Amino acid sequence: MKRLYSEFNNLNIDTDLQPMEVSEFEKEKVKRTVMRAKRKNHLPRNLSVAVVFLVASSITLSVAFPTFAAKLPIVGNVFELFNDDEKYVFEEHDTYATDIGVTKESNGVSVTVTDAVYDGENITIAYTMESEKDLGQRPVLDGKLDANEFQDIYKDSGYSPNYITKKVSDNEYAGLFIYQLIEGPKPDEIHVTWDGDNVVNLVDADNPLPGDWSFQLTLQALEGKTKELSETGIHSKENGIDVALTKMTETPVSTTLYLSEQVDVRKAAMENVEWRGVVIDYLVTDDLGNEYNAIHYKDTGHSTDFKQDHVSDPRITTTVFNKEATSVTITPIVNIYKMVNDDGTLESVKEPYPIEPMQFDLN
Repeated sequence: MKRLYSEFNNLNIDTDLQPMEVSEFEKEKVKRTVMRAKRKNHLPRNLSVAVVFLVASSITLSVAFPTFAAKLPIVGNVFELFNDDEKYVFEEHDTYATDIGVTKESNGVSVTVTDAVYDGENITIAYTMESEKDLGQRPVLDGKLDANEFQDIYKDSGYSPNYITKKVSDNEYAGLFIYQLIEGPKPDEIHVTWDGDNVVNLVDADNPLPGDWSFQLTLQALEGKTKELSETGIHSKENGIDVALTKMTETPVSTTLYLSEQVDVRKAAMENVEWRGVVIDYLVTDDLGNEYNAIHYKDTGHSTDFKQDHVSDPRITTTVFNKEATSVTITPIVNIYKMVNDDGTLESVKEPYPIEPMQFDLN
């Protein structure tokens, strides 16, 4: 500590400080951080003063020492770093997140799990990575996730992993790991172990960086409500495609729409050739004109390899619907593919086309 004070004493700082204009964005960012802290913790008075000192020091250092500021670790809401991503459905996550703040270092890579959210449908983990090594443009922490309460049911199937990542600076990266619970238990409380064993660049997955980054998390499920919709007749039927909305689960951070698909692939492709595949995407909008991003679990999809009565059960995860909206429209978008070589590479054979939308009221 004495050495630290000595370093401060040696700093040449101009004490004639002048007020500095701060943008509305920065004001709002600080306000959100403070409000979130109020919701989660009642800080002791001295600690609150220390936090204010650190924030003020960070602002001063960023002006006086830009090189030093560029090397400061990522601070604040990691979820918001991805608000320009097409899979961004995390507007409410920071409000309901469990603070983790645990760092593990291995093979020259420091990984910090900052927050996690478990809403009963998905486990979403926010983390940062820092390394002097070049980890590539889209590195993610890969590894097995399990919980005592799952009892190995998700060991080999029943889940779907999703990764979102961003390079923040030369040495820093941020990521979201979304573990979707598809078929299996969804306990009220889970004791999670995430054993990260590789950093994988999604652009060059053949050269992973091995290591040992293991995290233990205890998470409570957010309250949610589920509506069974399979008997309501909300469906779209056109060109040999029959899609039905079967269920909707709403939580404070997300809306999950469960669907059922049955496809006559030959009819949907409008041609009779050796092999064709069909994948259906979905556009989700409301009556106010809002378009919602989504994370889409596609299940098996459809192809001429399947029997005629094959059923696929995808689901769409999006954010909380606008409170002023009274109805939601789901438009299926049909994609037709052919196989171009023996390794399974697919190629689109025609422009994706929409079929009859499905609309339902929000009560």
